[in-house]
Amino acid sequence: MAKMRVNGQALEFAMDPATPLLWALRDAANLTGTKQGCGGLGTCGACTVIVDGAAILSCTVPIGSLEGADVTTIEGLASHPVTLAVVAEEAVQCGFCIPGFVCAAAALLQQSPRPSAEQVDALLNLCACGAQPRLRRAIARAAGTMAAAAPPAPPKPPEKVVSPR
Repeated sequence: MAKMRVNGQALEFAMDPATPLLWALRDAANLTGTKQGCGGLGTCGACTVIVDGAAILSCTVPIGSLEGADVTTIEGLASHPVTLAVVAEEAVQCGFCIPGFVCAAAALLQQSPRPSAEQVDALLNLCACGAQPRLRRAIARAAGTMAAAAPPAPPKPPEKVVSPR
């Protein structure tokens, strides 16, 4: 049995430890937002979820390697700034890539609150419908929203002045 937290809930998967996380989420946990796009090759990003703060391709990771992990799927990001920005930017075409894209972008913004264009372009997520420019704008919008909502940095303590004796 693989035990992990999924969207804040403790789950146990009574499945073969070699089962890809994608299928455990979809078939056992009924979290169908995570999509299969490339047939388990790890090339499209549609199955991206967040594991312990990092974006991973769930079609390539067996559940047996995730004992005790903290997993977040698109269902756990319903009110996340990236999700809201994707809607605001009208970035959804067919919608197939969006769950993986939102997860990848949320993980990126957690690691790099103001990502460079190169960092955004390095996301593995592909949109066959051509919504990439709107998806880039959504990341920028979400970064701005998150920065505005962040608490101010604590004031620096005054410098200690030491005088010679």
